[in-house]
Amino acid sequence: MNYLIAKVNDRKEKYRKVIADNTVFYSLPINLKNHHEYTPAYKLEDDEWYSVSNFSKKDFCIELIKDKFDTTPYKLLTKADPCNVTYLCAFQDNTVYYFQRVFKHSVLERKKVLILGDEIAVKETPKQIVLSDNADAIYIIEEDTLYFRKLETIAPIFVGIEVLYREATKEEVADFLEQEFIHTDEEYSVEKVGKVNRQRIAIAIENFNKLNKKQKEVIFQYTNKYYPQLNFDGTAFTIKTEEDMKYLLYGLEQRYYTTPATNEKRVANSVSNIPKKWL
Repeated sequence: MNYLIAKVNDRKEKYRKVIADNTVFYSLPINLKNHHEYTPAYKLEDDEWYSVSNFSKKDFCIELIKDKFDTTPYKLLTKADPCNVTYLCAFQDNTVYYFQRVFKHSVLERKKVLILGDEIAVKETPKQIVLSDNADAIYIIEEDTLYFRKLETIAPIFVGIEVLYREATKEEVADFLEQEFIHTDEEYSVEKVGKVNRQRIAIAIENFNKLNKKQKEVIFQYTNKYYPQLNFDGTAFTIKTEEDMKYLLYGLEQRYYTTPATNEKRVANSVSNIPKKWL
């Protein structure tokens, strides 16, 4: 049996039954095997998915997955509910959960349409929710793994999952700017550090703090070599703008590289470790 339920804006009874039959609402994408354990440093290719393993053990896993699936307590979705639906969940073959966010543009209001068939007629359509070809998130029970493509899309479904791509706190940014290898211009301060760079700092400080003194010195020279526009006096970089901060963080993450054949200097927009089996 396959089930389709809807999450609605109702604090007491947040789920509604939609359909329970053998209809298949979604199917597993054939490219789901092309997945990467989520890291904000990696950007997906068109045929890839992010994954989060041991998902049921995470704090942001929802009770719908943790508990045994049972629609008995749920009321039926009524024609007044579509505008209050926040996401759909299809439970299929007792093995897979499919989640789809429902945005305002996904809910079609009543409209008069001209039906052109064996009989030509004008009819008024009821409110409709458009089902996507692919779900926004897929959870496979036997693998205990969640698959998705956009973290920002599924964040309202799995509240707290944004911790996977967190921003450095104000205190962390302040501590980072006070590092000995950073000199900030008078006009650049904690308040001037934007969201994207706060996210980069959260990644950088975790990895950078694991390095020893010699490794850090190598990274400073490496950063200066690839981005000499950033003022470096041999011990510290002078940061005047958000652009300066971005390119310093690229250096700390070791994103700069030179192509072997054409000797072009580049910066990697996405990074991923090469699996040991390839080495």
